[in-house]
Amino acid sequence: MATVTRKFKANFLTFAAHRVATGQWSDDDVAELQASIRADLYPGPDLQRAGLVFVLASGVEIPASIDDHEERYRLWDEFFEAEAEAINQIQEKEA
Repeated sequence: MATVTRKFKANFLTFAAHRVATGQWSDDDVAELQASIRADLYPGPDLQRAGLVFVLASGVEIPASIDDHEERYRLWDEFFEAEAEAINQIQEKEA
């Protein structure tokens, strides 16, 4: 089972609450993202990005998969931390 830190969870909840409060997402959208992330954080090969590629300007294709689950966790963690920080700054300015 994939586990996350309290900070990760708090940042995710800040992100999710903001998206719902601003009407950008529904509760179902949040639940779908949460299930997708939960699956993404399991050890093993990257099943969500398997077969996808980035195409560079030179035409070279680079696989998009991230087979290290710890790296996937790190990227999600950084994303939610940055989003939560931005949301908190917006809410501080509005207060």
